[in-house]
Amino acid sequence: MGEATAAVLHGVEDLRIQTFAVPEVGPEDAVLKVEACGLCGTDHELYTGHIAAPYPLIPGHETVGIIESIGESAAAKWQVDVGDRVAVECWQACGECEQCRTGIYRRCVRHGQTDLYGMIPIERDPSLYGGYSTHHYLTSDSLVLPVPKELSAVEATLFNPLGAGIKWGVEIPDTQPGDYVAVLGPGIRGLCALVATRDAGAEFV
Repeated sequence: MGEATAAVLHGVEDLRIQTFAVPEVGPEDAVLKVEACGLCGTDHELYTGHIAAPYPLIPGHETVGIIESIGESAAAKWQVDVGDRVAVECWQACGECEQCRTGIYRRCVRHGQTDLYGMIPIERDPSLYGGYSTHHYLTSDSLVLPVPKELSAVEATLFNPLGAGIKWGVEIPDTQPGDYVAVLGPGIRGLCALVATRDAGAEFV
C-alpha cells in the first residue's frame, strides 16, 4: 500500500526518521493517514528517559487523521468510512470485560496499559502504533471517535487533554454555576480544566 515515514524513539534522546511499509487491512482493522498529533508531557518523558519504555517505538497518542483504508467490520463497528476524519484514543479495549463495559479502558483485561498507542515497540508488526508518523495502524480494539468536519485536525488533537480537563475540572469536583475554582498547574490539562470550569459556569477561576 505504500510507505510510511515515522519518528522512531530508539532510546533516551535518540529520535530517528525511518520508513515502514503501510499494511494491507483485514476486515477488522484500519490505517489512518495522520494529519496531526498532540505533544503530550508523556512523550517528553519518554524522550528524556523519565518514563521506562520498550524502545524502539513510535511516540504519539493524541492522534487525529483521515481513514485511508478500513475493513468492513471495523467500518460498521466504528461507524466511519474511508475519508472520514477521526481521533484515536490512546487506549485499546476489548469491549467485553467488566472494566471495558464500565468505560475504564485503561484496565482492560486484554490490553491494560501495555498496549497504549505511542508506547508499543516497532518490533510488533506492522510497527505503526504511534502518531508521530505519516500513517497509524488501528487494531480491531481501537477506540475511534468521529471528528466534526468544521473542526480542524490541529484543534481536534485537544480531545485527550480536554477530556481530562472536563473530568478533573467539572465532573470530579461537581463544579456548579457560581463556584470559585482553583486550578493548580498551567499545563495543557490544567488549561483545559480552566476552559471546562468556565464553561460549567464557574464565577472565578
